[in-house]
Amino acid sequence: MNLQKIDTCLNADSVEFCPYEGLQQFLLCGTYKLEESTKLNSAECESSSELKEDVLEDKHSSTLCSSQKRNGGIILYKLIQDAVCRPSLDKCLSLDICGVLDIKWPNSPIENEAVFGLVNAEGYIQVLNLNPEDNSIETLAMCELSPSSLGLSLGWSAHKKLVTASDSHGNISIYQIDKEMSQVSKWKAHEYEAWITAFDHFNPDIVYTGGDDAKFKAWDVRDLTHPTFCSKRHSMGVCSIQSHPVNEHIVATGSYDENLIIWDNRQWKPLDSIALGGGIWRIKWDPFFGTSILTATMYNGAHIIDCREIGKNSLSISVEYQDHNLAYGADWCRLKTEGKTAIVSTCSFYDHSLHLWKWNFE
Repeated sequence: MNLQKIDTCLNADSVEFCPYEGLQQFLLCGTYKLEESTKLNSAECESSSELKEDVLEDKHSSTLCSSQKRNGGIILYKLIQDAVCRPSLDKCLSLDICGVLDIKWPNSPIENEAVFGLVNAEGYIQVLNLNPEDNSIETLAMCELSPSSLGLSLGWSAHKKLVTASDSHGNISIYQIDKEMSQVSKWKAHEYEAWITAFDHFNPDIVYTGGDDAKFKAWDVRDLTHPTFCSKRHSMGVCSIQSHPVNEHIVATGSYDENLIIWDNRQWKPLDSIALGGGIWRIKWDPFFGTSILTATMYNGAHIIDCREIGKNSLSISVEYQDHNLAYGADWCRLKTEGKTAIVSTCSFYDHSLHLWKWNFE
């Protein structure tokens, strides 16, 4: 059921509900816009590889160069729920940043602060803090990923104060977050764009990466000379990865090839898969039972997948939410609701819209 549709003004590409107890009503939306007037022809820029036509417009332009102007930022919303009105999002703050391509909260606060991270279109990773008392946001630290790159994704360790980030040059960087942010590792993980990186939820030494080279890789951060696992099971770029929140052996991946694959990381074999009819830019296991996956399925809207019987060729679509022209962001709200109802937010890029909707678990 659709609850609300909001015009974000600039193109929306990421949505993330805060997971922290007492702050789960807060939602961050990332926006991004490459100004048309600043696009130059290919003769005016250094050559760059042709990227996929169905990714953020700045990433697939063969006219990309450093002088292009990128607008965007983050918008902070607060979910309002009461017994009379249906749930809705109230805008609290808008913060200008050159263009945000990914936002992630750690699983728990860092030093009792409501910290989150983002990567931007100028190739930086930023760590910021939300002050819920006055709904303000301040930047705590910022580091450049790679010169002349785009920051593409980031993911937090569930066990250590570490964050991994990927960039458009195929590099992966890991940072320690203490009073300051310091780089502890950096390596070339993929030949082309490294669309996605994520820590394993249970093993803090394992980092997953996916690239435009169609490779899904696992790395042990104690020895980064070679990946511990590499697969080309996907036929196109790997752009989403998330390990299961409860089962330590399960990992899900999504790709431009439109297939969602569930893996067993003990033997690294696919357990199940389903075709969703669109590139799978985001994967989010439900935080309640771990029996469903929410996806942002690019040109085919958003989906919720029934994963209760993995390994029995029984993955099925529970919900198709089609009111998007290009879905890049998706997340579950962790606030408790009546019965088995989940509140979900997704966003659509070209029509710059943020959606709030709900779904009933069976």
